[in-house]
Amino acid sequence: MLRFLDSGESHGKALVAILEGLPANFCLDLDFVNNELSRRQCGYGRGNRMKIEKDKAEIWSGLRGNKTTGNPMSIIIFNKDYENWKEFMENETKDEEKIVIPRPGHGDLVGYFKYNTTDIRDTIERSSARETAIRTAVGAVCKNMLLELGIEIRSKVNSIGPYKDSNMDLFDNRVYERINNSDVRVFDKTTEIKMKKLIDYCKDKGDTVGGSIKVEVKGVPLGLGSYVHYDRKLDGILSMAIMSLQGIKAVEIGDILNKDKVFGSEFLDEMYFEDKKLKRASNNGGGIEAGVSNGENIKLTAYMKPIPSVKLPLQSVNLKENTNVTTRYERSDVCGVVPASIVIENIVAFEILKEILKVYQQDDFNKLKCDIQKL
Repeated sequence: MLRFLDSGESHGKALVAILEGLPANFCLDLDFVNNELSRRQCGYGRGNRMKIEKDKAEIWSGLRGNKTTGNPMSIIIFNKDYENWKEFMENETKDEEKIVIPRPGHGDLVGYFKYNTTDIRDTIERSSARETAIRTAVGAVCKNMLLELGIEIRSKVNSIGPYKDSNMDLFDNRVYERINNSDVRVFDKTTEIKMKKLIDYCKDKGDTVGGSIKVEVKGVPLGLGSYVHYDRKLDGILSMAIMSLQGIKAVEIGDILNKDKVFGSEFLDEMYFEDKKLKRASNNGGGIEAGVSNGENIKLTAYMKPIPSVKLPLQSVNLKENTNVTTRYERSDVCGVVPASIVIENIVAFEILKEILKVYQQDDFNKLKCDIQKL
């Protein structure tokens, strides 16, 4: 079974992961993996941390040359910012330096009480979105393998604040090139200008802003997931994985929130044969029926809340003194929607490959590729 475990803190020495269950004999393109990490670091509204880090994944096991061996793969990304925090991270925090004022919307309060460390810094270090770098690296390995199987994942920013981009065909290469050349990963240039002005406004004001992300997967074979148990349903699996990303508060499968399609006769995806091939008149269900992929493109929309680290003073409490205070500020992005779109692509890649390997149980990538190509 494909699985991974990751570890590391925001200002620790490194982020690490062990990825187990990859088939042997796949030629991994490490440049592809590191390009995904580079994509994650881009985007309008990012903070100063991105000026420090130039993320690069190193593979310490599981490869011989550039070919997977079937052994667990260990991946490491060193944090350059660790040198600026080394003394602080290697020594116990003095009482007067401990953080005891939680930010509303962050993990500060719950981590403080759950683990009883008396210092919110311990929660911040792990709950930070810095962890998404190693999740992106893990997913990028899977995404690279999926491409060789004819399965491609693309995304775009759907909205930032009140501004929404046009619905476009993500698998039109000219359209997707324009999206990827946009600082906010949208197609419409007028919308891009409005979004960037909004982000600038939030930066000047000391505020943050959220938005939504469209993700689409092409080439997924029919039959991934299952309806026989709740925890094997593909839409449930994908939703859980995406919801586990910092800041994501809702996931839509297909086009269920479209208020123009309220009746079953309007929403349901009718079927027909053409040249002996099964086709659909629409894909409002997002490529999943009864928890199982139906051969159509899988379509998802993720909704991200505003980042909880804002410069504007918000009402909070001092947990040590039991007094009412205003919040403290922790360095962060103004808008995390653009990098989240890249992270989600790679989160989805891991889950799709995991489900493929459940159905097509092969330890040799060449045999797996033959099985998929026969479909």
